[in-house]
Amino acid sequence: MIRFSKRFSALICAALLVLCTSVSVFAETTYKYRDDADIFTDDEDSLIASQLESATDYTGWDIIIYTNTNDVSESSIDDYCNDFYIQEGFGIGVEDSGVMLTVDMSSRAMNILKKGDAQEYFDDERTDLILDDVTFYLSAGDYYGASQAFIDGTRTYYDEGIPVGGTYTNIEYDDADLPFVYILGYFAIALIIASGVAVLSVVFVKLKYKNHGRQGTYDLKGNSATKLTDSQDVFLTKSVTVTTVSSSSGSSGHSSGGHSSHGGGSRSF
Repeated sequence: MIRFSKRFSALICAALLVLCTSVSVFAETTYKYRDDADIFTDDEDSLIASQLESATDYTGWDIIIYTNTNDVSESSIDDYCNDFYIQEGFGIGVEDSGVMLTVDMSSRAMNILKKGDAQEYFDDERTDLILDDVTFYLSAGDYYGASQAFIDGTRTYYDEGIPVGGTYTNIEYDDADLPFVYILGYFAIALIIASGVAVLSVVFVKLKYKNHGRQGTYDLKGNSATKLTDSQDVFLTKSVTVTTVSSSSGSSGHSSGGHSSHGGGSRSF
C-alpha cells in the first residue's frame, strides 16, 4: 500500500510538471502576440505565434507583434509603443532587448520599435527598408504578409550582423541607458581625477609650509617701504551682452517612460 501511494504521488507530480510546462510555453507564446484588433484569422494566429517564438529563440531578442484600435496618431505612436513595451515587461537580458511591430487599425499608423542591443543591428538604411516592406503589405490589406515581412526582415538583419559604418539617427541614448561597463568607466575616470587633485593639493600645501618658524619668517620691515602718492579713482562702467543660442534637431529616436531609449520609426498605411 505504501509503495502504491509513492508511485501514485510520483505520477501526480509528473502530471503537474507537464501541465505547468505547457501553461508556461502557452503563456510565453501569447505574450509575444497580441492581436487586439483581430486582423488575423485563427489559423494565422497559431502560425504567427509560433513564428514569433521561433524568432525570439533564434535571435535572443523578444520579437513581438501587437495590434490595436486605440487611435494613436503617427506623431505619438513612438512613445506610446515604448511605454507599452515597458509596462508589459517585454525584453530579454540586461538591456531588455527586443523588436516590436505595432499596428493601430483606427489611426492607420504602424510602428517598429527596437530596444537594447537589437538597435545596433538596425541602422537608418535597414530601418527604412523594413518599414517600407511592412507598410507595403499593410496598405494592400495583406496583414499576414506584413507580419511575415517583419519577422523575416528581423531575422535577416540579425544574420547579417551589425552594419559597418551605418548611421543611427533613428536611435537616441541618454545617460540612464548607458551600459553598466560605461558607467563604471566614467566612475573610474572621475575617481582617478579626484585622487590626482587630492595628491597635488597635499604636495602644494606641504611645499608652502616647508620653511616654517623663525628661519622661514619674512623680514617685512626690512624689505618693505611706504610711499604715499596722489591717487585718483576712476569708475568704469561695464556692459555685458549675453546671446542665447538655441538649437533643435529631429530624430526618430526618443527617450520616454522608464528612462529607456529606443529606436525605430513609424508610418501611415
